[in-house]
Amino acid sequence: MHRLLRWLPALLLLPFMLQAFLPERPEPVVIPAAFRWRNSSWLDGAESQAIETNGLQRVYLKLLDIDWNSAHGAHPVSSARVPRQWRSSWGYPGNWKDKVELVPSIYITNGTFLKLSDAEVAELATKLLRKLRMECPETIHGVLLDCDWTEKTRKPFFHLTRIMNDSLEVTLTVTIRLHQYAQPAKTGIPPADRGMLMPYNVGRLTAPGTSNSIFNEATAAPYFASSDPYPLPLDIGLPAFSWGVQFRKGTFLGILREEEVDRAIDLGLVTGRTGGLLQVVNEDNDQMPALHLGDEIRVEKITPQVLKQVAGLASQAVNSDTLAVAYFETGTHNFQGYSRAVVRDGFTRFGRLRASPFFDNGPIMEEAEVKMDTMWIVPDTTMLEPVMDSTR
Repeated sequence: MHRLLRWLPALLLLPFMLQAFLPERPEPVVIPAAFRWRNSSWLDGAESQAIETNGLQRVYLKLLDIDWNSAHGAHPVSSARVPRQWRSSWGYPGNWKDKVELVPSIYITNGTFLKLSDAEVAELATKLLRKLRMECPETIHGVLLDCDWTEKTRKPFFHLTRIMNDSLEVTLTVTIRLHQYAQPAKTGIPPADRGMLMPYNVGRLTAPGTSNSIFNEATAAPYFASSDPYPLPLDIGLPAFSWGVQFRKGTFLGILREEEVDRAIDLGLVTGRTGGLLQVVNEDNDQMPALHLGDEIRVEKITPQVLKQVAGLASQAVNSDTLAVAYFETGTHNFQGYSRAVVRDGFTRFGRLRASPFFDNGPIMEEAEVKMDTMWIVPDTTMLEPVMDSTR
């Protein structure tokens, strides 16, 4: 017994001694990226500048929003063509063809899969694959499917994912929300090549008050409690947007897009803190009929400080040697207002940047922060329930 006790300290230290001799895990390589989630078929100057200035090497470009209605079944309610930067014209390739990787992306509402039979799911997958062949340039660097599937829709969504993955010759990525990330045994693991973790939009959107529902660290942290890596290699989406949450007498009414909040401010319809609560003090029934006197608008945005919190939590999910880190999204004033240093910091919190010969990814000085053609005919959406672009 005394002899065993003599060796006890060495046995306790053995795991640490072995770890010291194991090779260190290399720092992950980060592909700097962003989502482009607009419905227009061209990039405006501010979007193009944001992509080039920040040295983005990949863009997840939304081509379609798919929803279901009784007249058309599963159908695109919006669509966009691939912008000219990636398209060939007059025999010349787009000027970003070999500079910025293109990943065409498709958003499908969860409710769509509540309505589809197995045969209709297969038909939708066939149409989506045909659309990708028709619309996309010869070289793409993957396809992304965005759907917040649930227990009821998991089977049909996974069915569509499997059909498309079997048919595609490029990487298929699906978005992963935090509840799906935290409980893979319960929610299932989609039959895709990679997941795109969206570590935000878990706050209480419909609750009045000042709490930021886009991201709250205390609310998001429990989703990262498990030490087990997610079964799919993950890329990371970072929020870089703002919106207004509208309330009337304490009742949630809906979300105002960033540009709608800006318009209300420019028209002098609101007063208050642009980074907090605004109150409607004037009405303009011609330009903004949805705003009534006394309404409150909670302005939510992702500041550089909040962005650090998101990245700090999401870095715990890294489970591969190479990953894309993508800001959502290029068209927001929020993202375009970040300095290069802020954008770079968001990337490098996950690893070292992949080298690029095209856009500047070298060291940067400290900067001051800046406070279609469609396969189907798109129906008249004025008769449909509004479809909000996925920002989750």
